[in-house]
Amino acid sequence: MRGEVLTYDDSPGTGLISGDDGARYAFSRSDLQQLTPIRAGMKVDFVPVDGAATQVFITAQASAATGYTPGVAGSGASFDWRTLFLNASGRIGRKDYWIGIAALFVANVVLGWLPLIGFVVSLASIYGGVCVASKRLHDMGKTGWLAAVPYGVYAVALVFSAMAFIGGIVSTASYDNDFGVLTGLGGAMGLWGLALLINFAFVIWLGVTEGDRADNAYGPPPQPLANF
Repeated sequence: MRGEVLTYDDSPGTGLISGDDGARYAFSRSDLQQLTPIRAGMKVDFVPVDGAATQVFITAQASAATGYTPGVAGSGASFDWRTLFLNASGRIGRKDYWIGIAALFVANVVLGWLPLIGFVVSLASIYGGVCVASKRLHDMGKTGWLAAVPYGVYAVALVFSAMAFIGGIVSTASYDNDFGVLTGLGGAMGLWGLALLINFAFVIWLGVTEGDRADNAYGPPPQPLANF
């Protein structure tokens, strides 16, 4: 039977097809017979089984009249910011990753000049950073939970630097001893330096590693979010 894709959400990998018989059929990523990314408006051929579409073949691309499709280059938007920073599902390539990292870096530098409001907004930007890293990890075929690694490293550095600072003071047997303060401060700074180095390496790793060229558990190869 022939039909047209009504909806497709790459996050759960499910969608709906409107058949030529007027009925709607659900389908999943595993029903697709091609590696071509699928989206609303595409013409397909499928085998209906108990109200579901199986063996789905794409027979024609979506018409340009369908308008803007998030995350699809040349579909009417210069950049899909919402998908990049507010959606942790799906995959992105290296170009979109670096654009996202650069935007977050500039935003945090600007927010650093603001008082309390800037600090609160910069905390909210953490979610955007997790979304960007998560999608890049998905493109590499890895779980998005690894995006929590930088924040885990900072948390560990915070705990151990506090312990090193207090330990340096206590080891001198005097809280008024300047040497103890300097010793503790040196240990804390060393741990923070190591944490920064680890997280810098993590950012570079995500930015230079090639993604999977074929479909993986997180969807088909990503279309660029940036149309430039």
